[in-house]
Parts: sequence; structure tokens; C-alpha cells
Amino acid sequence: MQPSAPRRRLRQPRLREHRAHPRYSDSEFAELARAADVSRMPIGGYVAEASLAAARAEDPSAAVADYRAMVKALMAANGQLGGVGNNLNQLTWHLNKDGAWPQPDAVLRLLQRIEAAIAAVDTAVAQVVEGR
Repeated sequence: MQPSAPRRRLRQPRLREHRAHPRYSDSEFAELARAADVSRMPIGGYVAEASLAAARAEDPSAAVADYRAMVKALMAANGQLGGVGNNLNQLTWHLNKDGAWPQPDAVLRLLQRIEAAIAAVDTAVAQVVEGR
């Protein structure tokens, strides 16, 4: 059996010659499949239309800039939480060592860092949920 020649879509004056072959994780592909189904399009057509819509935008980088900003905000919040965890570990070590609390101002600074980290995480999560 011979491979069939590529078909030209009726709305296209010529056959599309260039292909891109993106790869997706299982969860990413499931998201695409759901979006394509909602749009009543095949997955390949949905990916093509979505990517072309972003590329044709007045500022094509804006389509991915918001996503990158969200990831950057989440990574920054994660770093702050890691620092807070480190400080909590140090506090626990001192308490277990001799049972003495550190200076009150040190505990206050730690609590302020925890509050700031929680606020950063809250803001980052809100941005992701809102899709900004």
C-alpha cells in the first residue's frame, strides 16, 4: 500500500509545507485534548490555531510572558518558603539543644519572614488561579 499524498484543505490555496512537532507530558496532552474537545476541533488543529493566535498577536511574547511571570512568582515564593523552613529548623535545633529561646527580636524577624512568605505564596497562587 502506497502512502497517500498530503491533502490540501479546501480553504488553503496551497499545501502547508512546514511542521512543528511539540512534545507534551500526559497531563499537558490531557489539557489539550479537553480544550480541543470543548472547541470541537481535532487536537492538532487546536494546537495550530492556538499557537498561530499567539504568534499573530500584536505582542507575541505577551502570550507566554504572563505564564513565565506566574512561574517566576511561584519559584520566588518557593524560595522564600525554603528560607523560612531553614530558619524554623535552626530555631528547633536551638530549642532542642538547651531549651532556651533565642532573642525575642530574632523570633519576631522569623515570624515576619514567615508572614511575608505566606503573602508571596498567596499572591502567586491568586495570579495562577486568575490566569494572569
